[in-house]
Amino acid sequence: MDFYNLALFFIALVIGIFTFYAILMRINGWYYAIKFCSKKYNIPLGYMGLPYFGNTLSYFKSSICGDPNSFLDFFATRFGTGGMYRAYIFGKPTIMVTKPDLIRKVLMDEEYLERGLPNYMKKLIGLTTSIEEDKYFRRLTAPVRSHGLLSDYFDYIDKTVRTTLEKYATTEEPIEFLHKMHRLPFEVFMRLLIGDEVNQELFDQMFEEITAVISGVHNLPINLPGFPYHKGLKARKVLGGIFQKLIDERREAMKDGKSMPRANIIDMLLSNTNQDYEANILSDKKIIEILVLFSFAGFEPVALMSVKAIFHLQKHPHFLEKAKEEQEEIVKRRASSNAGLSFDEIRQMTFVSKVINETLRIATDQTVFLRDTSTTFNINGYTIPKGWKFFAVVWNIHMNPDVYVQPKEFNPSRWDVSDMHLN
Repeated sequence: MDFYNLALFFIALVIGIFTFYAILMRINGWYYAIKFCSKKYNIPLGYMGLPYFGNTLSYFKSSICGDPNSFLDFFATRFGTGGMYRAYIFGKPTIMVTKPDLIRKVLMDEEYLERGLPNYMKKLIGLTTSIEEDKYFRRLTAPVRSHGLLSDYFDYIDKTVRTTLEKYATTEEPIEFLHKMHRLPFEVFMRLLIGDEVNQELFDQMFEEITAVISGVHNLPINLPGFPYHKGLKARKVLGGIFQKLIDERREAMKDGKSMPRANIIDMLLSNTNQDYEANILSDKKIIEILVLFSFAGFEPVALMSVKAIFHLQKHPHFLEKAKEEQEEIVKRRASSNAGLSFDEIRQMTFVSKVINETLRIATDQTVFLRDTSTTFNINGYTIPKGWKFFAVVWNIHMNPDVYVQPKEFNPSRWDVSDMHLN
């Protein structure tokens, strides 16, 4: 009898656990289905995961494991290939968009959709702007993307890259290549950002703090001691203090009529005369946020793409040989053997450009764009409530065999103009 009762207890316990688990996994979806059950809304099918966490853990898991398609495959298998799915990511009800025409509509709409950076990232990067402000900042920093500012540092960039890579090539000890490649573009970009009249110790400190911020962005937002996100928040505070000190020093120098030997972004922001917006749009806080954002976006993507391009070329010696032949031909055409690299020579690097395009195509296998709805939004026959987030999945296009032949294969030649319609 005791055994019988014990068996019943365990059976009831197992059933109870499974029932609780089944309810827990669906309660988030039920909540939003009931909340937005009005005929006013028509929301795509999907799965919203656990309360609070939603699908975020599954998304991070697939990204960390290097298989982001498994995250999408789960939705496509269960809910069809319509290209829109309901989910719950980064603490908000979300609509995942996977088809090119739908992604384009989401990204091009500037009237009803706003940039949807997750709150945990906003705490690290800090910059929150409207689309109009974003356009203003783009105009303000347009010289950064032109040859004007780069030309001031071109010789320095050429010399730094050349001497650094030669040093790596001759060293006998193994090096952590990704770390080294992070440091190289950092040294270059930070001089464009704050000028080169800064001591090396400060550069070293900024590199450590920015690296911690980047690590915090790429990890789960767990704000507890020992976790990368917690370290990132502390580093963000230190970095803000460093930039504030630089702003104060540079502003005093400007009052005294002093200027840096070469143009840089921080001076560009401080010397701005605001004609379009209220005077406080470029407060010190806003300038620091811009500088942190530039620090975050200015060198890490360059480092990652450089390492991945080298990795792919190493795996495909025939493409590496073709790239080397192109470089050798460019050098042969120089008027003098002592001449350095020029912008005109960069334009001649057609095959290297294809290598970069192909690297970007493959390397953006985890790239997504986020938008927030500022009002009820209609798309593809669905009506999405205000406050929901759009999760535009770009990697689904880049790895789509209907768009690219053998998409997982590294093939720079697919970017040949004559073959573009085939690839």
